[in-house]
Amino acid sequence: MPYISRSDWGAVPPVKTLPVSTRLKGFCLHYMGFPVRTEDPVRLVQSIQRNHMAKPKSWWDIAYNELIAQDGTVLEGRGMLHRCGAQGSTAHNRAYIALGLLLGDGDEPTPEMIQAVRERIAVVRYFQPQATKIVGHSDLKPTSCPGDHVRALIRQGAFEPDATDAPAPSSLTDQVADLQLRVADLERTARTPR
Repeated sequence: MPYISRSDWGAVPPVKTLPVSTRLKGFCLHYMGFPVRTEDPVRLVQSIQRNHMAKPKSWWDIAYNELIAQDGTVLEGRGMLHRCGAQGSTAHNRAYIALGLLLGDGDEPTPEMIQAVRERIAVVRYFQPQATKIVGHSDLKPTSCPGDHVRALIRQGAFEPDATDAPAPSSLTDQVADLQLRVADLERTARTPR
């Protein structure tokens, strides 16, 4: 898995940093919230950092600890030793590492991306074994982030470092068929006399 450091992607120095907590709860997965249509993750991450640090946001730095491209490339954001700014509250920023998946709404993570996320989680857990939770941004605040595909993979345990292979994200057709079966079961249960 290629790793691109801040200096290698040309990061602007942060305005300020805080150390990461020594009592992390876990990891929060994010998507970008806009269509990601680039084969150049370095340019994309440079653009994200500019956006995060410019007015009106005026954040100290790019919000994520690390960012992960579809091909599995990992780009250092704030880094794993600095508190993130992506979770929407000081308490959540203190409790969770923020991993920014370079995906847009509706994009499905590739097996390479999923494997890179697993490896990054394993690295942090080596030093902080109590960091067991893996959540989506929407588990911490009302938002569509990290998207339906990533939320489903979190529920399936696909990002756990010991997962053997990435479950294929279900298609919309599969999701509709599953929902129809559940509705039919509920309707049968409702008609059954008690």
